[in-house]
This record gives sequence, C-alpha cells and structure tokens, in this order.
Amino acid sequence: MSKKEIIAAIRKCARELGHCPSLSELTAKARVSRRNVMRLFGNYGMAVRASGMEPPRGTPTAVANLFLDWAGVARKLGKLPSIFEYEKNSMYSSRPLVSRFKGWRNVPAMMLAHAERAGLEREWTDVVELIKASGAGERQVASRWNGDPPGTGKILRDRPTYGPPMMESGMACGPENENGVLFLFGMLAWQLGFVVKKIQTGFPDCLALRKVDEQTWQDVKIEVEHESRNFLRHGHPPKGCDLIVCWIHNWPECPLEVVELSKVWKG
Repeated sequence: MSKKEIIAAIRKCARELGHCPSLSELTAKARVSRRNVMRLFGNYGMAVRASGMEPPRGTPTAVANLFLDWAGVARKLGKLPSIFEYEKNSMYSSRPLVSRFKGWRNVPAMMLAHAERAGLEREWTDVVELIKASGAGERQVASRWNGDPPGTGKILRDRPTYGPPMMESGMACGPENENGVLFLFGMLAWQLGFVVKKIQTGFPDCLALRKVDEQTWQDVKIEVEHESRNFLRHGHPPKGCDLIVCWIHNWPECPLEVVELSKVWKG
C-alpha cells in the first residue's frame, strides 16, 4: 500500500466516523496495517497530518483492548513476547503498555492481574500459564497501584535526591471528600513512605518526598481525589503529576500509579 492509498483511507474513515480516526479505528475499518503506516510515515501522527488533519489526543487505550492484543500475540508466538516481537505482531505500539505499567518487564504481571479481575483465565488459559511459568505473576506488580509500603518507591531519574527527613510528621483526617482524603494522607504519609513538603491550591495538590530506600528520598507530585476517576473528570494532564492519592480507586485504566487509602486505613 502506498502513501497516497493510506492518506485516502484515513480521509475516508474520517468522513464515515465524523472525526479523525485513531490508528485502531483505521486498521479496523480499512485494509491498512500499522506496519505499513510506520514504514512509510514513521508514526501515525505524521500520516494523519499528511492527510490534512491533527491526530486524535487524550483518550488512552482501554486496558481490556491492550490485554486482548497482547494476549493474542503471546498465543500466536506460544511465548511471552519481547518488546520487539510485540511491535512486529501487534496493531499497537509498545508505548501504551510501557508507560501505563512502568516498564515492559511489568506487562505480564499486569496482564495476569487484568485476566483475573475480568474473569478471563479460562478463555486465555494458555497465556495465563505462560505468564505464571515465567514467574511474572509472583512479582505482584499490581500492588504498586494500590499503595506501596515504605521503601519501595521507584527512583526517578529526572530530579535530585535528598537525605532522610529528621522527624516524622502527620495531619488529622476525615475522608468524606477530597479535603478529607488530603488530611488522611497527611496522617498516614510517614507510614506509607512519604513526607509532605507543600500543599497548594493549584495542580497538583501536594508536593512530597517519597522514600526510595533507607538513605534516599525523592520529590514526587501528587494529586488528591476522593475517587481516582475524578482526576479524569477534572481534566488534569497525566504528565503533570506522578501519582494519585484517593479514598476509592474506581479508574482501572488509570495511566498513573494510585495509592488507595481505603485499602491501607487501619481505623
């Protein structure tokens, strides 16, 4: 397929849908392969711009769709795919998986967690067995989304580190709304491996230090919500913070790490 044919397919698909198609919409409606788009244009955004449109933004691919695609590749290969094998056989790039699950090595465990949560183990028994045989299911990577214990924060390479704080601190709590969640986080911060540096009115709500190990702490940007899905409702940009602290985690497709206080609150 030539560049002209791909451009024509994008324009036709846009007319039929009433909006600029995503790459998955294009491949589903037209005989266009992701591989040809990347080979001829470098990336999908360039192909869309060559068609006289701006690429769609802001809607992350659902975890359910990523699972079906990744599991399909694993079933086809008869093994867990490397990032290069996935790129070669998938309709998506590896970027959504890598960014959402904090690295390619975490993908199998997160896919297993999704299969268990969605009741897909029987339908995808062969893939589940491949994941478990690899040992990935034992890493419990999913626990990072529900709140880390102290000392397990991942070091971030784009900011400085600090020595350990000289005193413990906390705040009163009352998790009835967003402000209550903020107070509760203040009270539990030390227990969870955080020290609050600043609470601010703008986005993100909280600047804190997070414990990486016994001698290393690092800056993190935190948005506080009563429900994690409120982050999406409020229109906050994921790039603007490192994690969400909430009382109820009800956004399974969340691209950020989530600390769900209702799971760690002892009463």
